[in-house]
This record gives sequence, C-alpha cells and structure tokens, in this order.
Amino acid sequence: MKTFTLLLSLLFLVSCTEHKNTIIDYPSATHKNLAENKKLWKNKNIQNYSFVVRKSCYCPHEENRQITVQNDTISEVKFIPSNTTLARVTKVKKVDDYFNIIQEALDKNAYKLTVNYDKTYGFPTQISIDYNEQMVDEEISYTLTHFQKDKDNIACPEIYMPVCGKINIQCATTPCETIKKTFTSQCFLNANPNATYLKDGEC
Repeated sequence: MKTFTLLLSLLFLVSCTEHKNTIIDYPSATHKNLAENKKLWKNKNIQNYSFVVRKSCYCPHEENRQITVQNDTISEVKFIPSNTTLARVTKVKKVDDYFNIIQEALDKNAYKLTVNYDKTYGFPTQISIDYNEQMVDEEISYTLTHFQKDKDNIACPEIYMPVCGKINIQCATTPCETIKKTFTSQCFLNANPNATYLKDGEC
C-alpha cells in the first residue's frame, strides 16, 4: 500500500513539473516576434501605403494583387501583371489583417508556421502555414513585396534595382496606348501616378 501511494505521489510531481514547464515556455518565440513586430508596425502609424501580395496554395491560380491603402482604408486593388482592377475590395486584406492570419495559425496550433518580418516597419513579408502534418495540399503562404508608404510624396534613393512598369499615356481620344518602361527602382515607379508594376528587372 505504501509503495502504491509513493508511486502516485511521484506521478503527481512529474505531472506538475511538466505543466509548470509548459507555462514557463509560453509565450513562444513566435508569439513574442508577432507581438513585437505588430507593435512596431502600429507605432509607425502608416495610413497611406501600397504593396504587392502573392498567395500560394493548392487552389485555382490567381494573379498577384497590388493593394493601395489611403487613410487606412483600401482604395484600389489591381491584378498584376494584367493591370485589371478588382471592383469589390470587401474581402481584400490590409497589412493589419496579415497579423491576424498569423495569430489565427497560433490559436489553432498549426503544425508548422514560418514568418519573416520587415526590419524597418515590422509587417510580415513571408507567411507559410501548414495546419496539419497528416494532411496534404492544405499548406498556404503569403508573400508581401514592393511595399511603399506615402505613395504621393516619395523621396527615392539613388539605387539601381530595376523594375519594369507599364505607363498609361494621357491622350485626348480613347483608347489610349500604353508603353513599357524600365524604372531604376520600385520607388521611382511608384512615384509615377500613371505607372503600374509589371515585373522585377528590366523590360
């Protein structure tokens, strides 16, 4: 009887120790990185910006989207490279919404979650989620690129990282022609209100 009681006591102590370690390990590094970068992004208080998002999953292929945000509200969405405008933007995500995607993956205990953040502004540049180790074809990822804040007031650094853009020519009659142009950087492309991003590199 004493031996049985001693074994029960030892099992109880082991159980308490394991539970205590679980509490000590929370929050994880992923939780902390999310909180720190979300705070960094919020402190920047950027109300006007644009970015390009690429979604990868086992689903019908969709073009990249160029999102423009003004006064913290999505004002325009274009598919890249076709340059077609999305009429309804109700389900389109701003930068803030991608923090929520990361939080949701953590809340659901995703099997694998990989996130990279922008060092200057804190927004996620790459999110890869695998919710279930046993399931196939359910992985999903988001890549945020070509971020530019304050699109209407840009001071561009003199660096050479060429991108190809399409410029809409202003004309008196329609339809107006478009031309392709190589910009020295994404910044200079964004500074032109008539230019639309096509691809990285020269045209």
